Amino acid sequence: MAVSHILSSPEQQGQKGALFIDARSEPRAVAGTQIDYWTASGLAVNVLADNAKLGGGGFSVTVGGNEVMLDKERFNRNVQEILRGDQRTFRVWGIAIDINLESEDEGQVAGIFIMFTVVGAVVIVGLSLRSYWATALTGAGLAILMIWLKGIGLLVGIKGGLVVDLIVPIAMVSLGVDFAIHAVRRYREECALGFAPRRALAIGMAGVLSALVLALFSDSIAFLSNTAAGIEAVVHFGIAAAIAVGSSFIVLGVGLPLALMHLDLVAAPVQGPATRLDRVQKIAGSAGVAALAGTAVILLIAVSAPLGVAMVAALIGTMIVIPYVVLVRRRGDAADQDDVLPVAGPTAGQAPASPTGRAVEILARLAEFRLVTLPVAAAITAVAAVLALRLEATFDARDFFDGSSDFVVSLDKFDERLGPSMGEPVIVFVEGDLSDPDAVGAVRSLLGRFQQNALLARRSDGPVVLPEPHLISLLEDITAGDSARAQVMDATGVTVTDDNEDGIPDSRDQIKAVLDFAVENGVPGTASVSAYAPEHVLMALSHDPAGRRPDAAVLTVYAPGTREQSVVVAVREALEDDMSVLAGVPAITRTGLTGSPMARDKQLQSTVDSMQVSIPIAAAGAFVLLLLAMRSLRFAIVTIIPIGLVVAWLYGLMYVSGFALNFVTATIGAVSIGVGIDYSIHMTERFREERRRNPTNYQALRRALDGTGVALAASAFSSIVGFGIMGFAPMPMFSTYGILTAIMISLALAASLLVLPSLLLLVTPEPESGDPS
Repeated sequence: MAVSHILSSPEQQGQKGALFIDARSEPRAVAGTQIDYWTASGLAVNVLADNAKLGGGGFSVTVGGNEVMLDKERFNRNVQEILRGDQRTFRVWGIAIDINLESEDEGQVAGIFIMFTVVGAVVIVGLSLRSYWATALTGAGLAILMIWLKGIGLLVGIKGGLVVDLIVPIAMVSLGVDFAIHAVRRYREECALGFAPRRALAIGMAGVLSALVLALFSDSIAFLSNTAAGIEAVVHFGIAAAIAVGSSFIVLGVGLPLALMHLDLVAAPVQGPATRLDRVQKIAGSAGVAALAGTAVILLIAVSAPLGVAMVAALIGTMIVIPYVVLVRRRGDAADQDDVLPVAGPTAGQAPASPTGRAVEILARLAEFRLVTLPVAAAITAVAAVLALRLEATFDARDFFDGSSDFVVSLDKFDERLGPSMGEPVIVFVEGDLSDPDAVGAVRSLLGRFQQNALLARRSDGPVVLPEPHLISLLEDITAGDSARAQVMDATGVTVTDDNEDGIPDSRDQIKAVLDFAVENGVPGTASVSAYAPEHVLMALSHDPAGRRPDAAVLTVYAPGTREQSVVVAVREALEDDMSVLAGVPAITRTGLTGSPMARDKQLQSTVDSMQVSIPIAAAGAFVLLLLAMRSLRFAIVTIIPIGLVVAWLYGLMYVSGFALNFVTATIGAVSIGVGIDYSIHMTERFREERRRNPTNYQALRRALDGTGVALAASAFSSIVGFGIMGFAPMPMFSTYGILTAIMISLALAASLLVLPSLLLLVTPEPESGDPS
């Protein structure tokens, strides 16, 4: 009976929009009274809070909120918990009330897969390098890198968030493994030639250091190019990733081979045939390193930094310090080595037999057919580029969050049960002198345009849902009531008239008097007009009776279906067209659209724009760096070309696979440049080095593929396994990132081993006798 009374009131017709779309009414007698008996599966209600006590400012459904926004989301969850109670006869969901907290919660759950990513990467490093010490030092190095990232990030003022706290550490794993494998394998190559550890390190680092340094600076340029975006989250991502690159170079590119050299000096006098027990201990130790490293990383980035540091200390103590002490004791009083180790194998300077010779031979032969491979690669790239340009920016909750989470379920319920009668609020902002009759007339015309806008939510009886009070309703309500006009007269001394019966006071002074009264006293209620307290008026109107600042008003409409970014774009364009009636009115100085869907649209568009700017900047910066370092235009060009291939291939595959551009996938472009250019640099530099040692380009290429090519494959395989594990994460955002990063690394490897060798042979003339340069 209460519901019937409320919904039958002419002043409360808007409340019908709160009922789910299956709402129905039928005449029925209840307690001897004939009423409209309403049934519905649910309804939507608003809970209003004191915004000032919650920190002020606005509230928007966008990722990357500050602490005030997080406090509001915590408040929202508390309200939801209270309203839910025991939920014996109903269920309650807050609609999109906690996007950042949900991100944090699911990020912590996904963190376990980051741990598995680290474990997988460390295991593959161990299998590739076949060294317990390389495995242990790599695991400890990755954990130390996380400490560096957090510490340096705090020093330079990087703000945390999903991208910085979780995506950058994942990228750091790939970068760190790449530096580690290239440095260690090159050192091992020289050891295999029979050189003693110190000599092997000197020769190996002399050969690979230039490539490592080039990779360091080119990666840094690629990531720092994101600072041109102007979006705080993207800028901080670029800076944090650059920190990750520098840290990886120092810890794993330089520190790791130095530590291995020292360990080889300690271990050499006690070397001998490995027993079964030795192998078991080696496997068990490597597994322990991987487990401890993964646990340390997840504690550092998702649980507790102090606990993570403690776990890193435990890893170093149990897996490195204790075995090292055992080695030193076993060494006893053994003397230092001579310049060359007394080990069986090839003589110094003679290449050992390669177990990967067959694959290397195939790749080298393929490069000789460059007139076929290069046109095929160009054709594939052209098709991929066309597809990549069709990618659209989108933000759908299911692309980011677990489909069973309250956040996604609430949106599903909202779309399913409220349909076109509700939607996400979009706010039209108008600033200027709103006492001016021309300004009021323009705003009123805008309301008329809203009624013709097919994209806005409508009540069941047809009109667009337009919450009151707003500027026009305030003027109309007070003008329509004799008592209200009398109160305005008493408060301001101005008589309000409406001779033309349009619901608006007849003069500028009268409009100002009504606004002065409304912000101080609210709107008096009558039998036909709802009463509004001053607090409600101030939610829609900012007006200073003394005229010390411009007036500002907001008009709120609702847009259904804004989970689809295409709908958001269409709504924005339609509303901007509606707002054209405000243009050219001198009294109106500023207009704009805001609200959560518009903020997301701006963020997504800015993200796409930043990607379109940062990728060319990164490519141009890397090219200039390569040109200066290599002092060769042709080698700089062919080294940078595979980067463009990788970006085009990756985004083309994303389009074919149904992915879209968003805050996460857009960062893949920067990472692909950083990783891809590493692979190209290592291959080009090794080819140039071998060209000085071998009589033909083919032999130089084969040696480069046999050394650096194998290292690239090992590095890529380690990263692919690690990121492939991330693809199983329950949070779609991390799963997508893991899958796409694994694909990107595969493409970077393919470009470096299948395309770049052909380019190198194409632009490199055969050395003349006695002049191999």
